[in-house]
Amino acid sequence: MADSNESKNTVLVADEGYEAAAADLAADYPDLRIVCADESADLAAQASGDVAGLIAGAASVDDELLAAMPNLRAVLKLGRSYFNIDVDAVRERGLTFECVPRKGPNCVAELAMTLILALSKDLVISNESVTLGAYRYRGLKPEITAERKIAFHWMHNMRVHEVVGKTLGIIGMGEIGCELARRASVMGMRNLYYKRTPLSAELESAFDATYAELDELLAESDYVCVATPHTPATEGMIGAGQIALMKESAYIVNIARGGIIDEDAMIEALSENRIAGAGLDVFTYEPLPAESPLCALENVILCPHIGGGSGTNRNIELGAALAAVSRLLAG
Repeated sequence: MADSNESKNTVLVADEGYEAAAADLAADYPDLRIVCADESADLAAQASGDVAGLIAGAASVDDELLAAMPNLRAVLKLGRSYFNIDVDAVRERGLTFECVPRKGPNCVAELAMTLILALSKDLVISNESVTLGAYRYRGLKPEITAERKIAFHWMHNMRVHEVVGKTLGIIGMGEIGCELARRASVMGMRNLYYKRTPLSAELESAFDATYAELDELLAESDYVCVATPHTPATEGMIGAGQIALMKESAYIVNIARGGIIDEDAMIEALSENRIAGAGLDVFTYEPLPAESPLCALENVILCPHIGGGSGTNRNIELGAALAAVSRLLAG
């Protein structure tokens, strides 16, 4: 009896940790034989002439690895930032190459953009002004409207502005930062970014972003978004000295981790209007203590760590990648 795997395309998942997800999803992709990298075997040892499709998240895909898979037809990057892929080697071999966005980074980037837009419209104060009837304190009364008869901007919110033409500084240009840059670019913003290892010129062009040293980014940005992992190296990386470099009209957005910013220094700057405001989804202590001074500041928008949206897991991420590679291999 012939091996049932003979009619299937072998797909190698280059990153460790996807074995359980692959087992759960195997029945949904009967045309694929899914092989996952694991700690017990070197990735290069799992690469062979049987492999037709390669899925890589953060795993390095270089010329040597590609050479070990002479019948490879498609490379699928899990995530948009293909910093770990030797794209020249992929192209020289005439392989199909595609990226599939990851749900998690998309969710967080959406919140970051939401906070930027909400801050630009002073949205919390604008909402409270209407719901609390603040027009009464301005000597106004409700009147029927017409095409040319409206109570335009009756609150006179001084912080309301447009984001088009503003500079967004992204600290940490991983998947979240790259997804945010795409969205900001569509809104007409200029993107600066800072990370330990700058992106390639190709990726900078793809995400419409320009590298800047941290001090330069802080000084030039109208919005500073923290999107870097929280590690010993990034603990407190945005302190009083860094905040002092920012413009008085600039805003901080943090969708990463609270410990990356010196919270006390940020509160002091916000209280003294040395920066214009902040949009925060993360804090040093979570939930944010009710007695935190942040709760009393009018130039701050606070969220209960909702950046992950409806949530994600390896099954969702791998499922999207398998669907794409199955389509690519089917021509």
